[in-house]
Amino acid sequence: MSLSLLLRAAFVFAFCISATLASADEPLTRCHKVNAPVGLVIRSKPGTDGKRLAVLEEGTKVTLAGKAVADDKNKVLPVVSKDTQDPEASWIQISAPKAGYVLYRVGGSSPYDYLVPCK
Repeated sequence: MSLSLLLRAAFVFAFCISATLASADEPLTRCHKVNAPVGLVIRSKPGTDGKRLAVLEEGTKVTLAGKAVADDKNKVLPVVSKDTQDPEASWIQISAPKAGYVLYRVGGSSPYDYLVPCK
């Protein structure tokens, strides 16, 4: 295999990883709450193939994980991951009440947010 082909493959791999585990473009409030009447599953990794760690009831407050925003300690640049099976779905990393990943948003014709900012 030529060096050029290896470099191209490495670039494609790095691009895919960065697209999968990228920070959101805009800061979000650290505090969010569950907006799902049936609850929300915390998983060990983004996607339904991640181990189930816990289930959060509707209204439960969660803390988003991510890079802190220098000028606002209440906001972070969160780690958001696209679902590999459903390109309309996104997962987000949380640090509390238990560290893991939760389904964040599903797009499409009727978008739905599974987490909403605390008021």
